[in-house]
Amino acid sequence: MARTRAFDETEAVRAALGVFWSRGYEATSLSDLEAATGLNRSSLYQTFDSKRGLFARAITLYLQEVIGPRLGVFTKDAPGLQQVTQYFESLATTMATAPPALTRRGCLLVNTATELGPHDAEAKQAVEDYRALLRGHLTRALEGAARAGVLPRKTVARRVELLLGAVIGVLVTARVDPGGAAKLA
Repeated sequence: MARTRAFDETEAVRAALGVFWSRGYEATSLSDLEAATGLNRSSLYQTFDSKRGLFARAITLYLQEVIGPRLGVFTKDAPGLQQVTQYFESLATTMATAPPALTRRGCLLVNTATELGPHDAEAKQAVEDYRALLRGHLTRALEGAARAGVLPRKTVARRVELLLGAVIGVLVTARVDPGGAAKLA
């Protein structure tokens, strides 16, 4: 008979997420993960198969708990500029009010892009999926603004790419200058 797990997998993933987010994937050791989760190596491998499996689960949790709520502004009202404004205001508020120790972590996905993206297909795909998600929300919002006559329809795609670049820039800046990131957002 198989033993039931005596720990909450989601809490273990959440603890590992904090380590990956602060240190990066490659700098995070199994000892770091053991200390953060309270699980031994054997339990980590039995539950998540590998450090990489745990990292994949951490990315999924990050998308659900950090990215999802932030993107929620795009689902509240009819598509338009107000959604883009609310998104950037939310980002600026987070950068201005969160403790520097948190904002200096930046964005797990942006960090992953710079750390692993160039040589890791799985990591690159996770980052591209996030960018596609954000691009989709920004596109719908700006297309709504174009339908309302607020901006020319032919400029939507270019503006979306500029805004996407601005978001990435804010998140990178947060790692070195959280106050400066708040001003950029």
